[in-house]
Amino acid sequence: MKLLLVEDNPGDARLLNLMLLGESPPIELVHCESLSGALMVIEESRVSSPFDAILLDLSLPDSQGVETFHRIHEVAPDVPIVILTALNDKTIASRLASLGAQDYLVKGFVEADLMIRSLHYAIERKKTEVGLKMVSKVFECMLEGIIMVDSGLLITHVNQAFTNIMGYQAEEVIGRPVQMLMSDRQENTFSTLWNILTTQGSWQGEVWQRRKSGEIFPSHMSASEVSRSKRESSRFVIVFSDISDIKLSEERLHYLAHHDPLTGLPNRLFLNDRLEQAILHGKRQKTSVTVMFIDIDHFKQINDSMGHAAGDLLLRTTAERLVMAIRETDTVARLGGDEFSIILTDINQSTDLEAIAKKILDAVSQPVSLQELGKVQLSVSIGIASHHAELSADELLENADTAMYVAKKAGRNQFRFFNSHLDSFDIQTRKTEEEILRALDHQEFSLSYQPQFDLSSGKVIGVETLLRWQHPQRGLLHATDFISSLEDSGLIVPLGEWILATACQEWKSWGARGQPPIKLAINLTYKQFTHDHFLVTVENILRQTGMEPRWLEFELARHIITENRSRHFAVIQSLKNLGVRIAINGFDSGVSSLNTLHQLKIDTLKVDRSLLTDLGHSKGNALYTRLILSLAQSFDLKSVAEGVENSQQLDFLTDHHCTEVQGFLLSHPLGSDELFNLIERQNDGPHFPSSLGNPP
Repeated sequence: MKLLLVEDNPGDARLLNLMLLGESPPIELVHCESLSGALMVIEESRVSSPFDAILLDLSLPDSQGVETFHRIHEVAPDVPIVILTALNDKTIASRLASLGAQDYLVKGFVEADLMIRSLHYAIERKKTEVGLKMVSKVFECMLEGIIMVDSGLLITHVNQAFTNIMGYQAEEVIGRPVQMLMSDRQENTFSTLWNILTTQGSWQGEVWQRRKSGEIFPSHMSASEVSRSKRESSRFVIVFSDISDIKLSEERLHYLAHHDPLTGLPNRLFLNDRLEQAILHGKRQKTSVTVMFIDIDHFKQINDSMGHAAGDLLLRTTAERLVMAIRETDTVARLGGDEFSIILTDINQSTDLEAIAKKILDAVSQPVSLQELGKVQLSVSIGIASHHAELSADELLENADTAMYVAKKAGRNQFRFFNSHLDSFDIQTRKTEEEILRALDHQEFSLSYQPQFDLSSGKVIGVETLLRWQHPQRGLLHATDFISSLEDSGLIVPLGEWILATACQEWKSWGARGQPPIKLAINLTYKQFTHDHFLVTVENILRQTGMEPRWLEFELARHIITENRSRHFAVIQSLKNLGVRIAINGFDSGVSSLNTLHQLKIDTLKVDRSLLTDLGHSKGNALYTRLILSLAQSFDLKSVAEGVENSQQLDFLTDHHCTEVQGFLLSHPLGSDELFNLIERQNDGPHFPSSLGNPP
């Protein structure tokens, strides 16, 4: 025990020291003769070793009476203070006790045992007092409401949080039955609650309570028995919190998880659940279940040209019209994008389904006003599939989706029923498109690079970017195996953006590894080139990847230039202004084409592989190849021959001044790292493969 004695009388101090001597464990006594000295010692001891108790004389040179206690208690509120004074005054003793003194001892009437016992009791009482203060502070600071209840279920104490939650002040509820705080719907529940609490000692769960205002609200409540003995009746503490916001959040999350936020319609998750239930019900009751798969025609073009705000309005309008066109017992859902689905039950006649489909087509086709953007005429394509045999919900949806695709291919703004005689080509095309979407999600596409060699030096001076698809069942596919499906579906646009961004990024990585810059050639399809956002996409990717435009070359088929000349010429000119190179494949030697070379300042003419295939036996192919190479030379353009597979073709191209060649004779398409390694090897030896030597 560490004890502070504040006593100005040396004799009394020595006597007290003798009284405490020999205690076990030993008592460490620190003696101060004045209030100021005591205050300083208390302050210094806070960090190192605080005192367990203080023996205080009220009469000091610099302080007298109750004020002495005030000053000490102010700086050491958690240290028990025992008064040791010559003044035997019950009034002062009582006052000091009310102020927090633990004991009042009179000098000359205190023996050693009494002194030690008084100090120990003071320390224990102070610990209890401090603990109770902490509990009281926690009681008032808790954010949860707390109610103390006696054995008669009468409220004895409440905290501030109770008032904040319930609206009652403490004096309005103390002494009243706790049932007054419960809503009418909890009458039976409360009886059950109290039975469990009195038999098991604790209970927790959710209940409905009633505020002073009369409002009922959900709360989470925990109740526990505090004390129970033979001589003492039970008391209970109830802790509760308002969970209205949590309940609202749960309801909101459940709603969001099952509904489309834009239209408010059920989403795919909700639809699947409802469809599975409808199928089970149909099997039990021998009733029909039909699904309609609905897709807005040309929605992407409308959305891109008029903006997403207009697109959202059209989606909401379509949703409203679909709901109005069907019965209340049927379900309309938005599956995502511009796709909707309807579940129809208890309709057995195909004529009735046709009538509903026609009603939907008529309802949706009413003009939609977009204010300053004018009016838009919408239409939808509908696929219809009815459940039979052991079809699952997913299979039924897939059948309806397939039928919708056939309706769209047939010209849009119409409906088709699914049956086993649907055009197999259409179905296969649809499956291919679905596989492509999955491949995009699973990163199954990759790029290879066909090296382009300079004929004069043999060095790799460029590459043609080639798309590959690692199909999980069919193996590695070349672009020719699926490019038509990409073009027909429009998926070539997002995939083309990925190709451009990935190739430009890899081109940058070659330079970062020390490779000198080479030309990066990328083929463009008609749909890519004519897309409204094509130029913006090119600018953004060049800026984001940091690729220099002068090393990028777009390869265009001849028909892209010959169709819609004014618009397409403007796009090409914009690309040229960016610094991008343009190559033409399948060049026509007519007068208009010669003017095109002059007007657009085309950079490269390509000799198609079909011209080289039969070069030795077809005079026409040889003549046309010589003509293209001659034109390129006359207009000071680069010429690139693709598909070089033998030395005779290479000799012919060399003799007629072709500038660049590519093909399996020189190199197969390579991955990014393989290409880098090839260029590195060229720096250490012959440029052309050693089996060829340098061309003459």
